[in-house]
Amino acid sequence: MALVGIIGAGIGGIATAVQLARYGIESVIFERERIGGLIRNAYSVENTMFFPDGIKGERVVEILEEYVGKYGLRVIYEEVTGIRKKDELFEVETPKGMYRFKYLVVATGTRPKKLPFEGVVYHVAEVPRRHYGRVLIIGGGDVAFDYALTMSKMADEVIILMRSEPKALPYLQELVKRRSNIKTLMGQVREIRPKNGEEKLLAVTSAGNFEVDLVLGAIGRVPNIELVKDIEDENLFLVGDVKNGIYRQTALAIADGIRTAMTIWRRERYGDTE
Repeated sequence: MALVGIIGAGIGGIATAVQLARYGIESVIFERERIGGLIRNAYSVENTMFFPDGIKGERVVEILEEYVGKYGLRVIYEEVTGIRKKDELFEVETPKGMYRFKYLVVATGTRPKKLPFEGVVYHVAEVPRRHYGRVLIIGGGDVAFDYALTMSKMADEVIILMRSEPKALPYLQELVKRRSNIKTLMGQVREIRPKNGEEKLLAVTSAGNFEVDLVLGAIGRVPNIELVKDIEDENLFLVGDVKNGIYRQTALAIADGIRTAMTIWRRERYGDTE
């Protein structure tokens, strides 16, 4: 049995596992889909201080996979369906079995808030790489503007529809202003429906009606905390976006993971609780 179970193979989960491996502590990472988490959606990651020109989210995923290989990290591609504490151990349940750990790290990130319409895509990494005529992005935060920069490389026109003044970083707003095929509008979506006889969507909004090839939703995110919301234990650690609220930053997730691993090591080595 490994000492530490880690739920989620995104930035925070991998950072935790790497630091644990450096201490000689074995961990098991559970991931229901692919290594990388939401970072694969990023147009450019620039806040880790080591890439002044930025680095594509997809390249970050490749680097994470390299770390997994270098340190021989064990990743189990199974969805965790239940967690409970029993006899001083955490029991992690998946469809294929039960696993037990002394320490549990939850790095499950966040999920998108959904719009009440069919046909909306919420992760730009899931968008097929092809040419688009017009793309509508709903939201006014960092994610919406980041998605717009990505889609501007594939679309003739990108519209960012915001219900209030933009909340995105001024830096991202400036990048968007420089793209001649991106425009921002104020308004709210009233309806999104397929256009009869075509593969397009009709977006009915207070700023006008738009025929579009794709609608991306970026109206906020909520933490994936359900599995452990009723568990309080000093050996349970939350890492990254799942606990950081609006402060969803790559650098913070890495720091959370490293600090968590250091805390676990000190507890095992010295009995420290801090």
